[in-house]
Amino acid sequence: MLGAIVGDIVGSRFELNNYRYKDFELFAEGCHVTDDSVMTLAVAKAIMETRRSAEPSVSGHDFNGDYQQLLSELAVRYMQGIGRKYPNCGYSRPSSRWIFNDNPQPYNSLGNGAAMRISPAGFAARTVSEAISLSRAVTAITHNHEEGIKGAEATAVAIFLARHGCLKSEIRDRISEDYYPLDFTIDEIRPTYKFSGTCPETVPQAIECFLESGSFEDAIRTAISLGGDSDTIGAIAGAIAEAYYGVPDDIRDRALTYLDDQLRAIYGEWEEFVGKDSFRFKVLTKYIDEFAADSPYGTWLRGGENEWSFVGYDRLVIKFEDEFDQFAESHPEYQLTSYGEILDRNGLKWDNAQMRKATTDNLDAQCVLALIMGAIRAERFCNGALLEFFNDGYILKWLKRLREIDCQATPKKFSEI
Repeated sequence: MLGAIVGDIVGSRFELNNYRYKDFELFAEGCHVTDDSVMTLAVAKAIMETRRSAEPSVSGHDFNGDYQQLLSELAVRYMQGIGRKYPNCGYSRPSSRWIFNDNPQPYNSLGNGAAMRISPAGFAARTVSEAISLSRAVTAITHNHEEGIKGAEATAVAIFLARHGCLKSEIRDRISEDYYPLDFTIDEIRPTYKFSGTCPETVPQAIECFLESGSFEDAIRTAISLGGDSDTIGAIAGAIAEAYYGVPDDIRDRALTYLDDQLRAIYGEWEEFVGKDSFRFKVLTKYIDEFAADSPYGTWLRGGENEWSFVGYDRLVIKFEDEFDQFAESHPEYQLTSYGEILDRNGLKWDNAQMRKATTDNLDAQCVLALIMGAIRAERFCNGALLEFFNDGYILKWLKRLREIDCQATPKKFSEI
């Protein structure tokens, strides 16, 4: 959800003054919280209160009509109650009328307001079907047009898949098959892309911004550079990017300064509800199943007059290296450029034998990440060094340790499910 808030704030100053490049200051004069963040926090509040009230009576993951009805009722209550405290935050006319109406009814909207506020559903869900159920329950109270429901659902599903370790290719396939054809690139459409407030003309574009990104920050910059409804496209892309990459601490801390005490309190409650650091390494641990398969990680290639040799790595290994480098860049708090010093502090050396002897059971995340970084960097000095770490099972072992750390950090109410 924080990713949506970041995208909203960063995009707020560009909504009516599009800037179609990536070289801008993220937080600058003119940035502010809009209805995207206010309504997102209201939906989060409704989901939390519904879970607390109804969870004991719900069996398994299939929510009955009573549960969905309660969620819809609480979504109306909190969207109106919280929304009325921020009358000038940028509501559309239909939204404003709904928020201040004593008898609010859905107004058959296909607007992108359905998608910009939906991220809490994707983060709170424990299955894809639950993400869909939560999405529909909080969307149909206003945006009951089929395209409004579709846009919110596609966003919630993309967030859920990203949060639970799916590859970008898998997310792309799911969205393309079930929701929108993603048969374009941002560079192709940027020159002619125009402002639109509808789901069909913003949601697929925002999802593509995420899919083409190399980090959380890059997803935000790509979304803003597209133009159009910048704060909403930023909110949608930012929410999916958070689920996939996480939000760097410096960006998180700066964004939260834009929330007043009430909104900050709701976010703090949400952070405790879902767990601030839960699944922070999923962008890396999603490779565990594929690395556990029997396919080769790479092949030695030899030839030439001087019998040169080098390893041709499998495309999955190359993709993992790229994502690991992106993770290291996006999370400076782990200081992975100093991987040798990190290993030293843990009684290890940047040495093939020493790294292999490391008992991972009690190592913290930073040290495990340093081991992986050390293995990747070893390839620069010794052809095939990384291949040996893969073939002998050490990369897989270290990734499994990261997953253990993630599970230990996950709130009990989720880990027991």
